[in-house]
Amino acid sequence: MESNRAPSQTDELARRPARAADYAAENRALVALARVQAGPRSEFLQAIADTALSLCHADSAGISLVEGPDDNRVFRWFAVAGLCADLRGKTTTWNECPCGVTLEAGAPQLFIHPQARFPCLRFPGVEVPEGIVVPIPADNGALGAIWVMSHAQDCRFDLEDVRLLSNLAVFAGSGLTIVNARDSGEESDRRHNEFIAMLSHELRNPMTPIDGAISAAKRLCVGDERAVEMLTVAQRQMRHLRTLVDDLLDAARLKHGKLAIKHSDTSLSEIVFDAVTAIRHHILSRRHTLRITGLDEPVYVRADHVRLSQVLGNLLSNAAKYTPVGGTIELNVRVEANNSSDQSDALLVIDVADNGMGIDSAVQPRVFDLFAQSARGRARSEGGLGIGLAVAKRMVELHQGTISLRSEGSGKGTVVTLRLPILQKAVDAADIAARKMPSMTPEPARLLLVDDNQDALRALSVLLELEGHEVTTSDNGRDAIRLMSEKHPEVAIVDVGMPEMDGFEVARTVRLNHRLDDMVLVALTGYASESDKSRALAAGFDFHLTKPLSLDKLQYILANRADGTLRGIV
Repeated sequence: MESNRAPSQTDELARRPARAADYAAENRALVALARVQAGPRSEFLQAIADTALSLCHADSAGISLVEGPDDNRVFRWFAVAGLCADLRGKTTTWNECPCGVTLEAGAPQLFIHPQARFPCLRFPGVEVPEGIVVPIPADNGALGAIWVMSHAQDCRFDLEDVRLLSNLAVFAGSGLTIVNARDSGEESDRRHNEFIAMLSHELRNPMTPIDGAISAAKRLCVGDERAVEMLTVAQRQMRHLRTLVDDLLDAARLKHGKLAIKHSDTSLSEIVFDAVTAIRHHILSRRHTLRITGLDEPVYVRADHVRLSQVLGNLLSNAAKYTPVGGTIELNVRVEANNSSDQSDALLVIDVADNGMGIDSAVQPRVFDLFAQSARGRARSEGGLGIGLAVAKRMVELHQGTISLRSEGSGKGTVVTLRLPILQKAVDAADIAARKMPSMTPEPARLLLVDDNQDALRALSVLLELEGHEVTTSDNGRDAIRLMSEKHPEVAIVDVGMPEMDGFEVARTVRLNHRLDDMVLVALTGYASESDKSRALAAGFDFHLTKPLSLDKLQYILANRADGTLRGIV
């Protein structure tokens, strides 16, 4: 057998007459390839192979890329078109492949009767009279090769085929560089997001028993002022830690456009009330004066109550954080005429102003960027991840509004302004009031807690028993199903991340037992993605709560569990 290191028959091409170039067909093909480049890598490579088959009038064509370490390199047939299409995915070693000869030569090569030299090309029932192989160039060396083969004696290649393949090789090299960089970035982002989600999950798990134990201890120490004071400090810091974990998740969602809102008819006064309630401890601890104006009369809006409250809470929290002790914070609401024809007739304008340390003009353009930390450098000790304002900006944009910030400079305070086209012209106030939760003080109920974390189980059960509920516990899914049948609890709070039988399987099993149809199932999880909520509801859960368990949200569920319209909203 002839050595595969023998000279190729490339000189033969110069003796063959070359057909005329069809530049119009070539240009159309390259334009089509440019469009495909934005898609998956495999489709891009296959499109190039298909184009090579067509332009060179070949019987087979393909792209083989180099894989493996230098001492054990192989060529993988990533894309194949024509008669040999079924060989996609095949590998050949460097020394047994015409692609290896071509890359070492660094130039296009013609191989006549290559099956005699390369056993890897001896396909059953397939003859290969000749083929052309062209290196695919890259900055750090050839990535592989593009090739065409004939399977009939009257199919012969010429210099025009070499020119076409060379152009396709350059296009493939530059395209692969871009696609590989894109895919590498996407893979890095995917791993980053998985890490953030896992980190938040792992942080929430220990937070649950700590938060529950602190709350229970406060109830048990009612007569000890100093103990209650210290536990209040711990509770406040747990609230801050939970905010940081939530911010991490929001950052991951924001980066990939997964932040979402759910519109409803609601009252701006209640949105502001919820925002102020959430950050009141910041105001009180720093002895700030908070003034709210413009809400003497009811203002009704079409908005996401929870997310807009989150935005205002973030702005108020920032104002409190970066305003010296004893400062003043103002929240002003007003209505402005809107000249835009594609929005409502009036804009709701909300200003959050403080007389704090202000922001340097050089920094102001970046304050809404994700992870921006330099906005108030002198107060870095106040903490934060530089996420809140970026999330607030996106939330406002999802309401079709705008957010802006102005400050005259260091020490001169800051004003953040929201402009939102969310006003409701005609709203039935009674109807909105009717849809609000009727009670936050639930009657005692029979509860089942299911969690494989014994500390979380103990802390939460004690806390709920102090609330007057009858509590049964289980640390695994199978035992939980048995207890549900035996004790028939009114509400079961189930951790979804248990081993062996997870919470989703528990829910699906329980929903097959129609004797338990009246039992409310609450999913408890360290994850907080929309897909996780959807999965919980699809499994049969009525509500989805994230760790650490919010006692307020649980009380809301217990107080309103008979109202089927509330399913899943918390």
